[in-house]
Amino acid sequence: MSRLRKHFLYLQHHQNYESDRHATWLELFFDLVFVLAIAELSHLLHHDLTWTGIASFAALFVPVWWLWIDFSYFADQFDVERGIYRPIMLATMFGLIVMALTVPEALNGGSAQFAAAYAALRLVITFLYIQAFRFVPLSRALTKRYVMSFSVALGLWLISIVMPEPIRFLLWGIALFIEIGTGPITYLTVRDVPTQNSHMDERFGLFMIIVLGEAIVAVAAGVSETSWGWQSILMGTGGFLIAANFWWMYFERAEESAINQALRGGKRALLRSFLYGYSHVLAFMGIAATSVGIQVAIESAADHAFTPEARTILGGGIALFLIGVTALQWASPGSLPQRVVVLRSGLALLALCLIPLETLFSPVVMVLLLGTALALINGIDGVPLLTSRLQRLEE
Repeated sequence: MSRLRKHFLYLQHHQNYESDRHATWLELFFDLVFVLAIAELSHLLHHDLTWTGIASFAALFVPVWWLWIDFSYFADQFDVERGIYRPIMLATMFGLIVMALTVPEALNGGSAQFAAAYAALRLVITFLYIQAFRFVPLSRALTKRYVMSFSVALGLWLISIVMPEPIRFLLWGIALFIEIGTGPITYLTVRDVPTQNSHMDERFGLFMIIVLGEAIVAVAAGVSETSWGWQSILMGTGGFLIAANFWWMYFERAEESAINQALRGGKRALLRSFLYGYSHVLAFMGIAATSVGIQVAIESAADHAFTPEARTILGGGIALFLIGVTALQWASPGSLPQRVVVLRSGLALLALCLIPLETLFSPVVMVLLLGTALALINGIDGVPLLTSRLQRLEE
């Protein structure tokens, strides 16, 4: 027992809490540092607004975001505020900064550096699960699976460093497939899964706020580089309208106990919870892409070209966000009314249809039209934010 106390690692079991858990200051700091990687991905897209650049942005967004999921969920399961674990998490943040700085050249001659930084962070999360396996017997059946899978994936990342690029990228894909598939397979096949008092819903929401903040920064950056003409002002206003409605659409139906209900439910509930969690990557990627699209649209007012690629990330980013937020809210315990799914699907289709209509819809019209459409959808949805919160409290 003294050995267990020495390492200060224990499961955040639901029986240890009489009230809901909330994000710690360390977790908030972690999210703030992590957003640097998202910002670097957005800058990569902005500076390489080609079809290759769009593909690179999407290809790198998934592994970068997956690191956030792995470290956030470990902190959701286990206490990382005591003993050696707080310094480890702070060191991890420094590693995230290093990895973020390798993102711009990750697919342009600097893939070995990105793989090395990423592998170092994978080594940390694998080590943390090894510690959990050693010192938290209650979760040993679960952590054993994570250690085995993550070790194999880590090996692939390490091997990729010394391989030529075509093979290197293939190894990245296999490693990611293993990492992403570990959670669903483990939770659906392990009996007696330990149930922590989860606060991942709040972590998702806080990260959403940070990513939306990056979108606001992009809009402001775009306006600041123009001469404050009427077009740039209108598009800046439309850009803020889009960001505000992204916020409204996500938080209007935000769940506060989706993961907890899934952990205490059956296999079907667990499966839906993974759709709920994984769909966030589409929402986050959509916001990041849309923010760059709005920034380029604003810059087009100063004689910058608003190319088909720029229209694609604007319309496609909004469509991606709508698909992601609709999927995650449909998979949550509260689900979604069919009419909301139909309306959002229609708007996603409209956003995609606007991409090739360059001669009919200028950048300013496209931004204002999509911002207004989002506001109308939220209005028709008919669940005011305050009312929905009061209803949950009464329940």
